[in-house]
Amino acid sequence: MELDVLLKELDENLTINRVEKSGKALYIYCDINCTVAKCKYCGMESHSVHSRYIRTISDLPIQDYQVKLVITVPKFFCANERCSHKTFAYLIPFAASNSLRTKRLDDYIYRVGMKNSSLEAEKQISDSHVSVSNNTILRIIKKSGTSHRL
Repeated sequence: MELDVLLKELDENLTINRVEKSGKALYIYCDINCTVAKCKYCGMESHSVHSRYIRTISDLPIQDYQVKLVITVPKFFCANERCSHKTFAYLIPFAASNSLRTKRLDDYIYRVGMKNSSLEAEKQISDSHVSVSNNTILRIIKKSGTSHRL
């Protein structure tokens, strides 16, 4: 299965520009290609791109490589004059706001963390080529509460 097809499962607007290997990391450089987005504050659609920014998000490993998605994300002008925000960023559906990891990576960390102590989970997760501390594992478990099921 092609890498493009796998990433389209995360977001249909995701397009790969290039892939680079650096040590034990695989950097996948992507763009979000969309011409319209809804303001997350007021819900109005916008067709006017303000700017773009780069966001790096860790994903599940591929073979022996850590995966880093380096995504160029568009910011839009809000067309609603009554909206309290003049610009908003495209909402990435596969990662929480300001998250450094995809939701599926957080789910993996949660599942391993629930079956082991945080120190054992850290070792097991690190063996699968994901860098995470035992404190991060505990934060993910605490944040998730009862929203996850094993």
